[in-house]
Amino acid sequence: MKLSPNVLIVVLFFLTFLIHFSLWKFVFHLDEILIIKFYLFLSVMFMMMVTLVVLVNRIAPEFLGLSVIGLILLKFGLMYLIRKKLNFEEVPGYKFHFILPYFVLTALLTYYAIKLINHDKKQ
Repeated sequence: MKLSPNVLIVVLFFLTFLIHFSLWKFVFHLDEILIIKFYLFLSVMFMMMVTLVVLVNRIAPEFLGLSVIGLILLKFGLMYLIRKKLNFEEVPGYKFHFILPYFVLTALLTYYAIKLINHDKKQ
């Protein structure tokens, strides 16, 4: 059974959240409100970026790679701003807890863009 890239992205996103949330709550015994706020922000940002990638693919598919690079840069800037708002530095080991999901979701976005680019080349 071959999964479509859309289903695979959603499943991997929720697996990332469940694994990270269970580590956060049961291993490190930290407050779950901060992680839920963080993943809510990541979810909205991730859906926005996937939507923009699909729109760029429909309008100007030759610029899809450059737009993904620009979106990753935008995501980095937004993460820097939200870091100040959520006070990440108060969490012990905050680099592990907040940078790792950022890179996982960036890899998922890149994977999705690669699948779109390869799909366009086949046609």
